[in-house]
Amino acid sequence: MTSLQTPPATPVQEFYSQFNISVTQSSLMPSASKIKHGDPFSWEDTKFIVKSNQLEIFARSEKETHRYHKFKAWLKENEMTVNDYLLSSQLEWKESDIRTQTREYPQEYDLNHPEDLIFFNSDDVKIIPNKFPYYFDTNVRHLCVWSKLIVPADRESVVGDISPRTKRLVHRYLEKTFVERGVSWDQILWFKNWLSLQSVRAVSHFHVLLRDVDDALLDELIGTSGEMLTIEDYRELL
Repeated sequence: MTSLQTPPATPVQEFYSQFNISVTQSSLMPSASKIKHGDPFSWEDTKFIVKSNQLEIFARSEKETHRYHKFKAWLKENEMTVNDYLLSSQLEWKESDIRTQTREYPQEYDLNHPEDLIFFNSDDVKIIPNKFPYYFDTNVRHLCVWSKLIVPADRESVVGDISPRTKRLVHRYLEKTFVERGVSWDQILWFKNWLSLQSVRAVSHFHVLLRDVDDALLDELIGTSGEMLTIEDYRELL
């Protein structure tokens, strides 16, 4: 397959057909839900989707989609939002914990303002499993890394992607958190949904996919911040 452009130039319907994905509407959902039928996404499929930044191809299984819709119905019955549930039941954070950078910086980050650096303050970050993962093979674990500090979007991106600078910081965070614990790069994929694809926009998060990783390592990391970046990391990467 050749590389794809980011939306709207990509003929996404062709790929829905290729990956056996249907689209369904539900009154519980603000937008259509995608269901992948047949086999789960292979690791090669997943690498293609992530590397080509064609993130709207990702979809849940029919079973997982049904479970997600039941969860949304439960939220509605209990007059809760996804954001309310995430903060109170999964992250154990308060809404007042979520913050934006104190100012805009020409280079997105400023070493003189460490409170505005992502992956720098351990209290700002938490790793948890994705409650409703996409349809991957059973040997793939789908985690989310959440941040109290809103990660700045790339001002040059029309779809709300993150900048190459921020991607370097994420890469270093993953290196320190997973690779230095023995996970190889060919076992790791990560992505951050553009703003237009996010179901939870109020709290910044990245998706991390890990293939054939020991459960003991995951148990060690889930619920923690992972390894934070240092000022030296920032000096090297900015």
